[in-house]
Amino acid sequence: MKRLACVALAACAGNSAVITPVIDEPANDSASAFPLDSVTISVAHQGAAVDLVSQTITKGQPIDLGGVPFADDLVIHMTGQLSSSAVAYGRTCAFALDQNATPPSPHLYFAHTVKFGQQSFTPLLRTGGVAVTYHDGSALFIGGVSPGSSTTPVTDVERYDPSAGEYRVLTTISQRIGAAVALLGLGTEIHVTVIGGIDASTGTGATFVETIEADNPADRRVERIDDSSMARLGLTATTLVDGDIIVMGGSGTAGSAGSGSDASTSVDEITLANGTPTVLPSHAALLHGRWNHTATRLGDDLGSEILVAGGEGSGSNGIVAPIAEAELYKPLTDKFSTVHPTMLYPRTLHRAVRMPDGSVLIIGGLDAMGKPVTNLESFTIDGGFVDAGTLPPNAGVLDFTTTTLPDGRILMAGGRMSPAGAPTATAFILQVNTNTGLIDFLATDHLAVPRAGHAATPLCDGTILIAGGTTDPQPAERYNPIATSRR
Repeated sequence: MKRLACVALAACAGNSAVITPVIDEPANDSASAFPLDSVTISVAHQGAAVDLVSQTITKGQPIDLGGVPFADDLVIHMTGQLSSSAVAYGRTCAFALDQNATPPSPHLYFAHTVKFGQQSFTPLLRTGGVAVTYHDGSALFIGGVSPGSSTTPVTDVERYDPSAGEYRVLTTISQRIGAAVALLGLGTEIHVTVIGGIDASTGTGATFVETIEADNPADRRVERIDDSSMARLGLTATTLVDGDIIVMGGSGTAGSAGSGSDASTSVDEITLANGTPTVLPSHAALLHGRWNHTATRLGDDLGSEILVAGGEGSGSNGIVAPIAEAELYKPLTDKFSTVHPTMLYPRTLHRAVRMPDGSVLIIGGLDAMGKPVTNLESFTIDGGFVDAGTLPPNAGVLDFTTTTLPDGRILMAGGRMSPAGAPTATAFILQVNTNTGLIDFLATDHLAVPRAGHAATPLCDGTILIAGGTTDPQPAERYNPIATSRR
């Protein structure tokens, strides 16, 4: 990643505070913001449509932007114009400017929009890991296995802080494979929680839960809670609106790595009791034991229901297959109800993502014959499951990522088109066609390298960070969305 010369932005007149943002570029030329005819740089309150101060300059002109007020929610925006069109954009995460504090030097990632830009750092090799966004807007990469191995877990947790442009290994967790990761708590009290999976040291279910607090001293960043109730593989962990985590299903209830034939109906809750993570068994149980399913919260209101869909389990005939019957979990009553009608395309190892209109889109996965499912289906409370179209022929069906962009649309990237297929570099923007109800796939820039089993998460500046999913060391990538909704 190349760095441009810093620009200085003076604060309120009559004081000496000066903001000196560091402008970062992608390492690959295809994502570079340059050449440009002019650049507009401005400062605004986070979320505000109106700039506090702004200036447009052409090549060779100095930037002299004064009158920035003291505040704790400032954002610097930078837009590049070429032939009167805005072709590049970047913004900082929110920062504070205080009269009595050291003036900040926030990093601003400036790149061509709708491009994947390679970064200056190369993360650890891992496939099947998980990425989460921490409360400060940084990214944590957790879990997974070494490429080419299904039994060698990656124990290092990596962190990328976009405000400081800093990447580093943060801490180490226990050796486990196939764990679920979810955020526990609210605000600055959030714990990153690692749940379930197989303990690689014993080959049996992990009889413990681990929580990560990234800002704690090194010797207190990871807390281990012994609990055998979630020693299961292929379970789901979903954060409720109140910050608790609901854990559902999985396989291997006796503590050993199992299959769909011993899929669990168990439900557990993880909560913060006086600041201490605590596991509580629920009185509820899934109506169908399942693993490798999805559990998607349907809204952001207290008590929002959770759609549990797909996954493998044993039917009444004892045959293990994807489960057609979906369930709704109601947190306020701690009960499940069956969804009618059933899924149109029963599947496992799929993805489910909530769309801007509140529907849940079911993507990819495998059917009862182990074949890729290219049909899409969408779920709403009122309409149940309906056909939502098909995947493009060059899109991943397994091991892809789906990440919500700042404007609510979905970025789908990488993956495989079959279980034994090679990783793909394709990427698409998914949106609901309001006329047909189907999903439109808008092709966007390809990944710099093909990836499958990678991880992706949004950063506090509105970009999407992607890492992992390769067999050889490759730089992380950052997708730079358009400026819409990134104010």
